[in-house]
Amino acid sequence: MSSQAFQKVYTKLTNITKATVSLTAKDVGYDEMAVVNGRMAQVVKIVGDQVVLQVFSGTEGIPTNAR
Repeated sequence: MSSQAFQKVYTKLTNITKATVSLTAKDVGYDEMAVVNGRMAQVVKIVGDQVVLQVFSGTEGIPTNAR
């Protein structure tokens, strides 16, 4: 039996570039890790409630409604 920590799930990306995705999120800190459409990512910028994640393996094929 495995246990998982509480996870926040967001389902709307507001912007996608070659290496980053942006979304609206609250209570997020710098350097937090995330999974976007099965790919590892890290918080690199926060402005208000706009968060930018760097997706380590690139964003090709990630839809705007990714989890």
